[in-house]
Amino acid sequence: MSLSAALNTAVFGLQTLQNQTRLVSGNVSNAQNPSYSRKVAALTTPASDGYPQAALIASITRVVAPEVQADLYAAEADFGRLDKSLDYAKGLAEALDATTTTGDQPTLLAMMTRFEDAWKQLEATPEDDATKNLLVQRGIELTTEIRRLNGLQSTLQTRGQQNIQTDIDAINVSAVQIAKLNAQIASRSAGGGEVGDLEDLRDAEVTKIADKVGIRTIINDRNELFIYTEGGTQLVGSVAQQLVYTASTNTITVAGGTASLNNGFLDGSIRASLDYLDNSTTALNNSDPNVGMLQKFFNQLDAFAANLVTVINNAYDDPATGAVEQFFATPTANAEAGDIDVLAALKTTPTNVDETRAGAVQQAMRTTALTSTQINRAADPNGLSINNVNIFDLANGVMAYHAKTAADNESGRDTAERQHNALDQKFKNLTGVNIDDELAQLQILQNNYAALANVMNTVTQMFDQLVNIGR
Repeated sequence: MSLSAALNTAVFGLQTLQNQTRLVSGNVSNAQNPSYSRKVAALTTPASDGYPQAALIASITRVVAPEVQADLYAAEADFGRLDKSLDYAKGLAEALDATTTTGDQPTLLAMMTRFEDAWKQLEATPEDDATKNLLVQRGIELTTEIRRLNGLQSTLQTRGQQNIQTDIDAINVSAVQIAKLNAQIASRSAGGGEVGDLEDLRDAEVTKIADKVGIRTIINDRNELFIYTEGGTQLVGSVAQQLVYTASTNTITVAGGTASLNNGFLDGSIRASLDYLDNSTTALNNSDPNVGMLQKFFNQLDAFAANLVTVINNAYDDPATGAVEQFFATPTANAEAGDIDVLAALKTTPTNVDETRAGAVQQAMRTTALTSTQINRAADPNGLSINNVNIFDLANGVMAYHAKTAADNESGRDTAERQHNALDQKFKNLTGVNIDDELAQLQILQNNYAALANVMNTVTQMFDQLVNIGR
């Protein structure tokens, strides 16, 4: 090899080392960036006149782990669904005060107990108008609480609808960004340029979608990423799909289309919200408490109110004359939580309550057995699977149902979170930056740089000697 060839080899080698050093420095500076994948250089060693030349960088790519990434996306969707379901379940349990940790009775049960105590006091002193008035007051407090809970329906429904709209908006924004990055990556790839950083940005946008809906991804030969939901709905193809959520029908469609895409959303926070708001007969008869959760909650309140009205009014009928009288008003055939109220006549003339009636009412509250048909009514099923219980047990059953739903969702969410974190750590270990490895690589590059510098110095000295010989 000639001295000039040796010098050229050393110069090109130093340029390659400079680029490799820049690459390693970029890795180190992004070590704490969760959206960054480690970049590596692929080297090639060309030959000239049968002699190897300096190593050149053939390409710079990022480290990927597609199988683990697919599992990670699935774990994110699972966590997103369970976390959102837990949020909804906790909201309903907290509305009922079913998860109280103070040792006190939940508000509804405490009011039931005070209502029962008022009947006991009236049985002991039926002639006392103050006791009669206290009974009426306790009845008003109880019915006010029941109607307050029933009045939450619109607020809770709107909250679920807003959550879906927020998620759909986020998907639409990310889908547009992914489509733009697809175009940039395809163009740069065709020209042989580096695309690793653009691919990182694209993956970051995909991650924003993954917890909202279970996804599958496909990369074509142009390096464009297409995204589908697990149910087969395309979110990003040649262009970005724009989705529309219609709150009145709880339906997701493609902009300009009418066909429901709900069945394409099998996982993620959107699935949890769709299930929460689903009030179809199929949902209400589903054994999964997360499906039809909101409507089941209010159906349970309706069933409780209807049975409370029936138990109290049946016991309150005048045993002497057989006259049908009511303590609670029942404006509809099947009393609903919003209908229940204390009759105005009793408020103004509480003289028609004697000790016999008071004793009968309080006894009925503890002994009247409710059937499964009374508890889980065919017209509006509520998921309760209890039978042959009194009105207190029914209230406790509603509390327990929502406390258990919240607890089960929390346990499932925690398990999903651990699985997600384990996969996330595995993915980062495979594709992320290890500082120790990068520093070791820098040490190797430094040694190579010193070696090439020595080659250049030696070649320069030899050139100087040849020049001196020719003088």
